[in-house]
Amino acid sequence: MSVPDLAPPPPSSPTPPAADSAEKLEFRRRMLLLKRAKDGINWFYWVALVSVITTIIFVTGGTPNFFLSLGVNQLVVGYTVAVGNGTQVGPLMHWVAGAIELLFAGVFVIFGYRGSRSYRSWIVAGIMLYALDGLIFAYLGVWLGVIVHAFVMYNLVRGLRAMDSLKRMGPPGPPREPATIEPA
Repeated sequence: MSVPDLAPPPPSSPTPPAADSAEKLEFRRRMLLLKRAKDGINWFYWVALVSVITTIIFVTGGTPNFFLSLGVNQLVVGYTVAVGNGTQVGPLMHWVAGAIELLFAGVFVIFGYRGSRSYRSWIVAGIMLYALDGLIFAYLGVWLGVIVHAFVMYNLVRGLRAMDSLKRMGPPGPPREPATIEPA
């Protein structure tokens, strides 16, 4: 196996402009799809991060904007506050709720990690779980949460479609060999 020559072709051997522009076009399309896929799958990490931030705000005694977080967090907080309300275990229930919420955030980190490794089934499962979480907001009537979920799902699906397009394109072709002039 020989090492490819990285030097530009000699000026006397012109590269066909059509082939060169087709390669550049395919490269640009591939890079655009790759960026779109990566950006889309990274939304799983954003969901987890915002969930962790709202969990920290809740556990430390603040009132977070839960519409930015997971709908299941609202259910966990509502249940633990109702159970611990007016009892000595109230502060402890805040920490229990925080731990449960961190577990849910961890699930979305796993979806992001597996999705970034191009595991399509994990991405689809994550989108479906996030859609179910959005239904919690719809049931509770928190329409801003539904809008946020719809926006995130749009970006997740967009990333998945870009990943599918990349797979349909197949692996990139071999690098183009520089043109050589045959001796006469």
